[in-house]
Amino acid sequence: MGTKPAVYALAAALLAPAIDSGAADDPRAEYERRAAERYVTLFQSLDLNNDRTVSKAEAQADLNFAPVFDEIDINRDGVVTAAELQRFLEQRYGMRVEFRR
Repeated sequence: MGTKPAVYALAAALLAPAIDSGAADDPRAEYERRAAERYVTLFQSLDLNNDRTVSKAEAQADLNFAPVFDEIDINRDGVVTAAELQRFLEQRYGMRVEFRR
């Protein structure tokens, strides 16, 4: 009966290096990366004329983009630019995302 605690201690010692704080952050980092990329995808799909801007009227076509439109539109001109979106993503998710076309 004295060997079970030793076996548990050995197992804990062997598994401890595999569990680090970085591993716990990975799901959150992955979620934030996907969320940021989703905003870029939404922006590009709402930018129907490919001028790298989304007007407030265009934004109303999406239930995810419309509620944050005013937060993204820094200068309150009624248009979200790619630069404004990039700033929003950096502030909210701490990352830059590539725009593809």
